[in-house]
Amino acid sequence: MTADTDHAREMIPVLRRLGTVVDTAGRTEASVIAELRAFRPDGILTFSEFRIADTVRLAQAFGLPYHAPDALEAITHKDRQRERFAAAGLDAVRFRTVTALEQVAEAIDHVGFPAIVKPVVGASSRNTIAVADPGECRTAVAAALSGTEGPAETAVMLEELLVGRPVDAPWGDYIAVDVVARGDDVRPVFVTSKFALAEPFRERGGYGGHSVLPDAEIRQVCDLACRAVGTLGIHGVADVEIKLTVEGPRVIEVNGRLGAWVDDLALRSGTTDPADIAVKAALGHPCTPAAPFGHGPAAFHYLVVPPMGARRVKAVHDVPALRRLPYVDRVTVLAEPGDRADWRIGSGSNVAAVTGVAPDHDALAETVAAIEGTYWIDYE
Repeated sequence: MTADTDHAREMIPVLRRLGTVVDTAGRTEASVIAELRAFRPDGILTFSEFRIADTVRLAQAFGLPYHAPDALEAITHKDRQRERFAAAGLDAVRFRTVTALEQVAEAIDHVGFPAIVKPVVGASSRNTIAVADPGECRTAVAAALSGTEGPAETAVMLEELLVGRPVDAPWGDYIAVDVVARGDDVRPVFVTSKFALAEPFRERGGYGGHSVLPDAEIRQVCDLACRAVGTLGIHGVADVEIKLTVEGPRVIEVNGRLGAWVDDLALRSGTTDPADIAVKAALGHPCTPAAPFGHGPAAFHYLVVPPMGARRVKAVHDVPALRRLPYVDRVTVLAEPGDRADWRIGSGSNVAAVTGVAPDHDALAETVAAIEGTYWIDYE
């Protein structure tokens, strides 16, 4: 079933080569359900953050196992998620939900500084920024709620900033674990180690399955991820982001779908097959995940992110210079001259994705440095 979006419509010819497609464009949910009922579905699954609520409703209509309806808000709303974690004794982070500027002062009194402002509902690091004092906080909240400088939010969170421990470049101070959950049985599927964030909080991608972290710490992170998913009523796959602090791992958030690039990284690193596991879980078939990390070469997906001060792509040139770098297999250019490059739109302003496989961590670090040192694009 395809969503009523430009991207989904572009993909329909490809999807029809794989099976029957039900196009939802311009249709009521009742008419879509009536058409789907004729197929007598055995399972249901989405890989899109923005289709989780629709998938929950369809699962209810067909009596199919999926995320619990009463868990939907906690899965898709970051503030409700924090409440669930605190109630379960899993993790307690100070936060306040803010829908109007008049609420900022009380939120600051409760949360303190340093803090982070981020959307209650959203993905891809949109409108996410750290703040260190009341002036910065008020400015960030005002910009996010008004949409005068970027996407408008109906609600944001002011949240205690989880400070990551010091790490060497280019590695990140956070990590992601994808898991599969069926009732109380929650197991890790794949670990995605991360690259350092671009300011203010924009992801630069990840690599797997061999992490720079020691195996014992990876197992600790996997255990925390599984416990976090177990508190939310998730059925199927989920992606958990975890901050690595000096006090130990802390949950950043849980997403009720497979993480970005996870299936690609897992397959190219020869670790496991997350999409296959997700489909088997949706159908109720037996699936026993392999070890979620390995010790072979590191498959990577590196995102080239504009500097924070950039506002627009001015020129793109010499892309082959990126392709000639050692261990790079593919470069996907995501921007054209004239495209917006505002940090407020998060991953929507990424200008390229560079993928490949490095034999070890030293080679991967050298490759990342070479990508960042290659002159191939100009900004305004």
